[in-house]
Amino acid sequence: MRRYLYNYQTIVTFSEPVSGHSVMLRCQPAANAFQTIEQEHVVASPDYWLTAGTDAFGNRILFGGANEPHSVFAYVSTGIVAVDTYFLKQRGENMMLYNQSSQLTSVNDAMKEAAMVETGMSTVEKAQLLCHRVYEMLSYVPETTTVETPACDVFSKQCGVCQDYAHLMIAFCRANGLPARYVNGFLEGTGQTHAWVEVFDGYSWQGYDPTHDRAQLLQGYVKIAHGRDSADCPVSRGIFCGHAVQQTQISVTLQEL
Repeated sequence: MRRYLYNYQTIVTFSEPVSGHSVMLRCQPAANAFQTIEQEHVVASPDYWLTAGTDAFGNRILFGGANEPHSVFAYVSTGIVAVDTYFLKQRGENMMLYNQSSQLTSVNDAMKEAAMVETGMSTVEKAQLLCHRVYEMLSYVPETTTVETPACDVFSKQCGVCQDYAHLMIAFCRANGLPARYVNGFLEGTGQTHAWVEVFDGYSWQGYDPTHDRAQLLQGYVKIAHGRDSADCPVSRGIFCGHAVQQTQISVTLQEL
């Protein structure tokens, strides 16, 4: 087991004051079989109130907001988490959720053909092959897609970022009858949040990172949340009253202790 210090910071600036700002945040590590939270702290702008809860997928959330006019919203999530080998037993999930196409993971005929694998392979072998196939198929090119780009467009463009790699692998897995779900979290190093995939092998959920061609996740990953695709588990989401344009700066550090 390894211990990691995580630090997630977000600063949202508005071009003019806004009011009635409501937010939902997924910025804390999940508590599960391979992650133990030893310390955690969340600090937000002083005008904001936050309350803890869970969403429909069992992910930890913080929801709240601020009513008075303001031009900046900032928050920091930091702490220490102990991480063991990536492995999650089934806990009564509805597998149909992760075996059917979602808004961002639908497939067309060309994708079904590209996703084909041998029927005699095991679930793990199929998932490993599809992870490598997506890695080989795509080029990592920032700013060529958006948070709303579906897997079929990624397949056509042949490029994207970690979110797109995850969506395409999920689409390929589901085309082969493999339950698969989207995961966001922290990757060891400094940057932004990262996305990867969990595939159910009949007994447990195993992690795969097609962006880095990692067919088995061992260490260096801290899970935050999961869903059918990225639309189910964004790190932050909010609405406000006003006509301001917002800009968001995100910084993530995950360092082994």
